[in-house]
Amino acid sequence: MTRIVKIFPPAGSRSRALLIALQQGPGTFYQVCERANFDIEDSRLELALRHIFDHMIGGNVSLRGLTYSLTEDARISLGEAPPAPYVGQVAGPAYRGTAYTAPVKIARRAAGAHA
Repeated sequence: MTRIVKIFPPAGSRSRALLIALQQGPGTFYQVCERANFDIEDSRLELALRHIFDHMIGGNVSLRGLTYSLTEDARISLGEAPPAPYVGQVAGPAYRGTAYTAPVKIARRAAGAHA
């Protein structure tokens, strides 16, 4: 089943550049802007970018605390493969040979001896 994000920014737009920067991993507003090579020292650009973030870039981004991250639908729309479910086995003992008994010698140090 393919899910498509309803509102997806066009190629070449600031919103699209921010989404591509978020593909590298979650980040704060400043981290994502730095990855996208936006100079937020320009107050007008910073205001425009904050407006884009305030609208969660068309619903393609989620905010947890101070960290923004891409939604699963946005990752799929950007061409990433959906995450595969974990397939593995329950951890078992490191040695998988036939169990056997073996003698054990217990050595005790003399009282007051140090290693």
